Order: sequence, then structure tokens, then C-alpha cells
Amino acid sequence: MSWTNVTVGDAFDFVRNGKSIKQSKEVDGLPITRIETIADRIVDPARVGYAGLNEAGNEQWLLRNGDILFSHINSVDHIGKCAIYEGVPEKLLHGMNLLALRPGRLLHPKFAYYALSHDRFRARLLPFVNKAVNQASVSTTNLKTLEIPLPHLAEQKRIAAILDKADQLRQKRRQAIALLDSLTQSIFLEMFGDPVSNPKGWQWSKLGEIGNLDRGVSKHRPRNDPRLLGGAHPLIQTGDVSNSSGYIRAFRSTYSDLGLSQSKMWPAGTLCITIAANIASTGILTFPACFPDSVVGFSSSRPGMSQYVRVWMSFLKKTLETIAPAVAQKNINLAILRELDIPLPSAESLRKFNLAMDQLAIEQEKSRLQKQNSGVLFASLQHRAFSGQL
Repeated sequence: MSWTNVTVGDAFDFVRNGKSIKQSKEVDGLPITRIETIADRIVDPARVGYAGLNEAGNEQWLLRNGDILFSHINSVDHIGKCAIYEGVPEKLLHGMNLLALRPGRLLHPKFAYYALSHDRFRARLLPFVNKAVNQASVSTTNLKTLEIPLPHLAEQKRIAAILDKADQLRQKRRQAIALLDSLTQSIFLEMFGDPVSNPKGWQWSKLGEIGNLDRGVSKHRPRNDPRLLGGAHPLIQTGDVSNSSGYIRAFRSTYSDLGLSQSKMWPAGTLCITIAANIASTGILTFPACFPDSVVGFSSSRPGMSQYVRVWMSFLKKTLETIAPAVAQKNINLAILRELDIPLPSAESLRKFNLAMDQLAIEQEKSRLQKQNSGVLFASLQHRAFSGQL
């Protein structure tokens, strides 16, 4: 059965920006969408703004079930991100810097959402993206000219139902990983108590006294060319640490330099701590690597200490972000890290904690593989769906 292609401007009743008004995070009136409301490709009621607005006089800005929010002003990587409004929160106003697209009568909302989320649509969108410093945008006029496939309504509903099931599987895998990640702090609290109040009376020490802390080398920069003299060495950057979920198992960049000595390489088992950008993110190296001076390496002769410090620092992250001075970006220094007070549990307690963390890491890896497989399945189904093969 043949499909037709229609422009976004024809398929949707309207494509428009939201109400322009200064927002705050203080709960006052109806919630209003912000760019971060759809950061995770869902409408997140915890990431909204407020401006003391009521329904009266703002009816035109109230979202309806099936409306699609589309990010048209963002970094290039996030341009085109979208989410479908499905009634949560119950009443939600459409704010500036996200477009709202209301599907027409011949367009099933969930099918429209998956069509706009597909790689093919993004490939058509990218040539129209206007790039600027730290931000990019696409105009409503250009967006309306792009085409999406339009099978008959019954076929749209069938395809959307199949993709919904595959997407639900992805969401479950993601939730399972989040649950396992939250168990890390729970295990710590159960075994050692609160790391700030130290209710179990563990001995206090300074972080700089229980191990070695040192920054990476400032000249480390991505080269990604193994043909350079000296060979290619794994280069761990702040993003690799922030996205590591505790263990750094992969890298995106390499560093090549004839004079790169082993003294500049950190061994597997080193705890990496970010001191700029996403402050106090941590990850344990699973392979030897080097890193720039925005990352600090921690190592200790005491068995199991890196794992303990990794989880301990997760409780201090917000505090460190608060005290970090902001210049071009927030950062902390070695002196701050070395002077942090840390409670020291017994060697036996550390041994039991590390065993628990090792077991948890195995379950986390299993869940991540399952998430990866469910993502591959979804991508395959989505490709087949919009190629008319599903």
C-alpha cells in the first residue's frame, strides 16, 4: 500500500512558539514548559517553570493531549528533540523556546511523534539549523517545509502501537539501571552511616592523607590519529567521567605524543574526579589512560579505598558545586579536595563494601547490555516502520 509524503505545515494544525513571559521555579499558578521540560524526551513535570498564571486568559496556551513539544533552540545535538504531551501534569501552559505542534485530523499523535524522532527526519532538519556560539536554532518556516510520511490512519495507529511496546521496553531497561544506580548510595548508608554526620563514629581523616591526588596534564588534547609518533593513548575527558556510571569502560579520544611517558598514564583502578564543568563526577578506570587537568586522579595503597571514595563523593557533589567559584565555568582545585574530611571505616568493612559493589556492578552491566539490545530493537523497528516494511 502506497504512502504519501506531506509537509509538517500541512500535517499539523499549527506549529508555533509559546507564551513569552519571565518564569521562575517558585510554584505559583499553572506550570509552564521550559527547554529542559523535554530534556529526556518526555514531558517532565519536575522541570517546569511558573509565572503566577491562571487558566483564565491563557486558554490558547494550554496544551492538549497529543500535542508535540519540539526543541528548536538548543545546542546542535539537542535540536529536534521532541516529546508528546499525554496529560501529565493535568494542565500545562506552552512557554517560549519550545515549539508546539498539534497533529491534524489525519495524523495520529504517537505516529507523528515517532516520525519527528526518526533519524531520517533529523537528517532533513540539520541543513536548516543555524549555528551560533553555544546555541543553534531552526526556524518555524523551514520546519514547516520538511516532509513526513503519511500512511492511512489505521496503519499509523498499528505502527505507533508496535513502536510503543518497543519504547516501553527501553523505558523499563532505563528505569532498572536508575534503580540499580540508586542502590549504590543505599548500600553505603546501610554499612557506614551518613558520611557527613558520621553516626558510627569512624575515624576522621583528610582525603589528601589517605591517598595520592593529582591533576592530569594540561597539554593533553584529543588527537585521534594513531599514525602520530608515539602511538595513540586513551584520553579520558570530563564527559567520559560524567557519563561513566561509576566505571569508565570506553573513551572517545586518543592522545599521541612522542614524549608521552608512562608517568603521565594512570593505571586501571584509578578514581577519576572532575574539577571543572560537571564538578565532582567520578569514575574508576578499567584500563590505563591519561587525562587533562580538568580531571584529578586518586589512588591509595589501602585496598578498596577508590571505590569507597567514589561513592562517598556522590554525597558531597551538591555541596562542592555550591562552593565552586564561577569564572568562565565553575571549578574546584586540588587544595579543596585534599582538605575534605572523610570518615575511615575498618578494613573489614571496606572489604565487604567492595564485594557488594562488585556484585552490583555485574548487575548494572547486565542491565546496560539489555538496554543496548532494546535500543537496537527499537531502532530496527523504527527504520522498518518508516521504510514501509513493518
